[in-house]
Amino acid sequence: MIRIITVFFVLLVMAGCGTPISTGVRPAEYYSADIAEPSVGSLFSADAAVLSDEAIGRILEFDYSPPKLGRIALIPFGREVWSGWSEELSVASDQMRAEVLERLKSSPRVYDVSYLPSILIPEQKSVPHLREAAARYQADLLLVYRSYCRNFERYRFFAANRSKAYCGVEAVLLDTRTGLVPFTSVVLKTFESQQSGTDVNFRETVLKAQLQATTDALAGVVAEIVGFLGRH
Repeated sequence: MIRIITVFFVLLVMAGCGTPISTGVRPAEYYSADIAEPSVGSLFSADAAVLSDEAIGRILEFDYSPPKLGRIALIPFGREVWSGWSEELSVASDQMRAEVLERLKSSPRVYDVSYLPSILIPEQKSVPHLREAAARYQADLLLVYRSYCRNFERYRFFAANRSKAYCGVEAVLLDTRTGLVPFTSVVLKTFESQQSGTDVNFRETVLKAQLQATTDALAGVVAEIVGFLGRH
């Protein structure tokens, strides 16, 4: 009886939290002279210290199209906590990255995809510095993404061996030539996990579930980006 009670099966219930949040494509009517609003300039004079009214006007009126054929470099923000837990999770994390590259490479608009070498990642991760790093790597587009997970502590209060949480991936696509960010996406995945008899402890259970949820969320982001490139 004790053995039956102590053995648990891992239960992962994966579901998206609504529709992924992503950038919409500008309609052709946006650039119509008939609906163009008169330029009044900034109402705050201090804004000119960052961008002039003329520069802002050019940016907003620019009709962006991604390169017909380009290289994408990727930069993940943050630290993957599961990678250092075990060899199994480290291998699974590497597999997740490999799948991301393959999915992006499936786009006919992409001839090469790779993670930006760590030696080129700038210490100051501002847009200008990231753009410079991408240019040195001759990457036409730079995909910067960040993953995060949140646990619902109240859920564990009623079931110590279970966890309910969500993981998300937010991403921005930076065009190296123009400095524009023509596409952004945020995908969330919820999950429930229950400790298995093969897990060392509940921490391992949670990390496995987080890795799977992050993998699914990142796959959703990549699908959105491939779709964005295909619409132009």
